[in-house]
Amino acid sequence: MKIDISNKTNRFAKRTLAAFSEALFMLMEKSSLETISVQKLCDSCNYPRSTFYNYFEDIYDLMEYCWEAIAGDMDIRKCMELPEEERTKAIFIVMYEYLNERKETLNKIVKHNGMDGRMMFSLSKHMKARIKEMIAACEYSNQYPIRQDIIVDFYAETFEMLLEKSFFEGQVLSKEDAVTALSFLIGSVEKEVHKR
Repeated sequence: MKIDISNKTNRFAKRTLAAFSEALFMLMEKSSLETISVQKLCDSCNYPRSTFYNYFEDIYDLMEYCWEAIAGDMDIRKCMELPEEERTKAIFIVMYEYLNERKETLNKIVKHNGMDGRMMFSLSKHMKARIKEMIAACEYSNQYPIRQDIIVDFYAETFEMLLEKSFFEGQVLSKEDAVTALSFLIGSVEKEVHKR
């Protein structure tokens, strides 16, 4: 990502970044991420292309920034302060509630971007990176009897599958059913580690 989001940004930069992010999601309600050009994005939010390139390499770089900003909005990092046995469930609930509040917009975006497009690929990549951080921060992460990358993929794919079934399939899962499924699927792995 061209922009370093760990650095403080001034008010103008915050407003500019918010405008680009909002414009991208508004455009994705009508078309796929792959078809959105930098020019179309800049036209929709009245910024010159040069301003866009001050912050981002391309549209996909902006998409990465959007995931980081959304993670910040959800304040998932706050869940890391919880005891390890409560973190996974708490993070999942935060994600579920965030998506549930934006269900209508989400449905429009998915309608034009599909589950196998670049947007979902980007989201999946972002989720895996955050889950890897979460697992690496766990005291017991080096005690799993299998490689860490396998655990990361298992957690990420379990989260993705449950969120997909909660929001993108005909027979949706309620929050309670999704949390029960998460506890069953991932809970058995976590219990095994905490037994050691």
